[in-house]
Amino acid sequence: MEESIKVSVVVVTYNHAKYISDAINSILSQKTDFRIEIVVADDGSTDDTSAIISRFEQHYPEKIISMKSAQNKGVRENAFKSRFNIRGEYIAILDGDDYWDYELKLQKQVAFLDEHKDYNGVFHDTKIIHVDESEKILFGKKKLYSQNYCFKEIIYPSDLILREIILPSSSAMLRSSVIRDEDFKLIKGNYSFLWKLCCLIIKKSKFYFINEPWSVYRNHDKGISKSNNHEFRLSHIQFYESLLIDEFYKDYKYELYRSIAVEYKLLLDSKCDFSGRNKRKIFRKYFWNEFLKILNYRKQVFAN
Repeated sequence: MEESIKVSVVVVTYNHAKYISDAINSILSQKTDFRIEIVVADDGSTDDTSAIISRFEQHYPEKIISMKSAQNKGVRENAFKSRFNIRGEYIAILDGDDYWDYELKLQKQVAFLDEHKDYNGVFHDTKIIHVDESEKILFGKKKLYSQNYCFKEIIYPSDLILREIILPSSSAMLRSSVIRDEDFKLIKGNYSFLWKLCCLIIKKSKFYFINEPWSVYRNHDKGISKSNNHEFRLSHIQFYESLLIDEFYKDYKYELYRSIAVEYKLLLDSKCDFSGRNKRKIFRKYFWNEFLKILNYRKQVFAN
């Protein structure tokens, strides 16, 4: 009887010819006492990424499944399509320009989730490599994710909503059984895809954070979150508004309105070139959500 697959490693890539070999080799170097599969989802690369993936697939046909889109459609569609090839009990995620640098990463994450059924995910710290002038864009000259965010051992839904913690995608291991097609329908566009998905996966559960840097994130100016600040913020607001009508998040309205207000404030403080009319509209929405935040905070206080 063939051994079942314990972990499906999903690699999402687009034009990562310079880096994709590092990513795949770091997966192949993992030491585990269980079977894994590697699902490489190539989102219509126009460089040599596809050819490199094909060579790996030829050498490791029993481990690697490659999928290539004819056109670049973005992270959401790429991830949604790749779910049909996922057979593992757990899903680990790795972007095509990142890599793992600890050979027992998967073994230790699986051990934790096997022993703690009340957790739907486990994450860890990540090293940062700055490419070119990228340190000016997001992380300054920081070398670890934990230098930029205040992580804690146990992560609850409110921690994700408030975005005080941003979990590195290359550190994610999630239970595949809790990921539903309905979740993908709530996620619009490609911005902050993993964060949005995690907000849905963590419902009625929690995540665990391991304070060890077991992966490497390449910080460069091609990242989608750095390409359009206006659309980036509006995508967050749209997602928060969808959570306001979610049955689970009905008790998190203070956190949701607070987060929406923060996004509008960030828009107002950004360098986006708004017309006077649009800026006034954004300010009114910011003010209204600040009011709703205070109102729901008072409700929480009086309820307790």
